[in-house]
Amino acid sequence: MVKKIQILVGMLFIASLIITGCESTQEITLEQNKELVRRVNEEVWNKGNLELMDELYSADIVRHFLPDGSETKGLDKLRDQISNHFKAFPDWTENIELIVAEGEFVSIHFTSTGTNKGSFVGNAPTGKQIHTNDMSIYRIVDGKIVEQWLLPSLLSLNQQLGLILK
Repeated sequence: MVKKIQILVGMLFIASLIITGCESTQEITLEQNKELVRRVNEEVWNKGNLELMDELYSADIVRHFLPDGSETKGLDKLRDQISNHFKAFPDWTENIELIVAEGEFVSIHFTSTGTNKGSFVGNAPTGKQIHTNDMSIYRIVDGKIVEQWLLPSLLSLNQQLGLILK
């Protein structure tokens, strides 16, 4: 009887290690995913380090632009879009206000600021500084961003630039 109890206690101990280990692994992965998004924010959007995108994004990245339903497919096309954005707003910065991770998804609310010094969606530079509140959801697989849903505050951006009336 004592032997059976020892075996049962041993099995329970091993099971608890497995369960705790899985939970810890999941927590580590969630933190790694959040850190990846923070790195994209800091290195790509705040420092303009577009070369680092190869390390952070999948070559097959799909970016869903929610305001008009368009999609950007592929890392080279995304890099071109971001490069063009920096031409319009060379001092562009983003600050993460809230970050949440669940499974392979990371969601952020962020504020963006920049001064319009170059052509933006076919409009001449205004020289105006903007400040917007935006949201994005990232899907991360094997340590790289494979998909993004972006919801920028285009109404606010265009109003601040004087492109549409308030």
